[in-house]
Amino acid sequence: MELTIEKAQFAKTSLEQISEALKKGLQKNYKLVEISIVDCPNLKQWDCPAEGLSGNQKIIDVGGEPYMHDKKLIGAEFDYEEIAKKIGSEKSYALGAGSGAMSCLGGHCGELVINENLITNESRSIIAQVDENQKCKSSKYTARKHGGLGNIYYSDGKPGKVIKIMIKGRSGKQGSLPQAMRTALKENLSTENDNHFAVAGVFRILNGKIKSHVQPDYDTIKHEYYDPKQMKCVKDFLKFYEPIGPHFQCYSILWTGDPTGGKLNLRESGEHTHFHSYKGTQDAGHYHFDVTPEEIEYECYFNIPEEVHRVNNIYKELASK
Repeated sequence: MELTIEKAQFAKTSLEQISEALKKGLQKNYKLVEISIVDCPNLKQWDCPAEGLSGNQKIIDVGGEPYMHDKKLIGAEFDYEEIAKKIGSEKSYALGAGSGAMSCLGGHCGELVINENLITNESRSIIAQVDENQKCKSSKYTARKHGGLGNIYYSDGKPGKVIKIMIKGRSGKQGSLPQAMRTALKENLSTENDNHFAVAGVFRILNGKIKSHVQPDYDTIKHEYYDPKQMKCVKDFLKFYEPIGPHFQCYSILWTGDPTGGKLNLRESGEHTHFHSYKGTQDAGHYHFDVTPEEIEYECYFNIPEEVHRVNNIYKELASK
């Protein structure tokens, strides 16, 4: 597929400013919150293919729901290694969330957990799929392609300073950690004049359980669920799993808003988080939120992307037709 790429800068900020905003906001939603700026631990000990999250930090937002669900567009695929070359991130550690490329899955669907070193060619990516018994199954995925949508954080994978967050117990209503973080940033940093911020990284669910989903194969979905006029899904069609956990490792990208005021049509939720088990179970997929507020416990490491590259803004393309 021919690539179209637009670029925008996030507002200049520091780890200290982001940490302070997160601390103020997250304390409203969780019982115990500890936030510090630390040297990133060696993420190879978390089975990542790079040591850290620093150097040449940027995110991409690729495609969108029409590529996944509009019958005229289903099957679209993107090579995120090729995208990396085009945005100056050829030699990078890539982590994030996307749909699986059907051509790499025998025509099947799946949730892709991207965890890939484009410098050393080391792959730790996982694909989550719905098996014939409607259970989740996960396996290794070494292709550099993803399906019609994806959100990826690229960095040099080098050690450096990061934001460490430790959380125990939830007291507020927001069950999604990335959404709680987005709210904290929006409420405690000025986002006027489209000054927006992003963070990305890795976190673990040490205790507690969550709700997740995996996209089933298209031929198993027996009802119409996508509205091409609205360019979005209007009915449930996903396979949900809850409660599952703990011992999940999540790869997360989130931003407070669009630095161009909406021209980029960034992912509507403002975040994208996929996970796999780090204890060898079959659980993997798209993280929604915790379902055990008393028990939930997180350990997180995040850094700050400086720019966003919007790849193939399908909403803009369809609107112009």
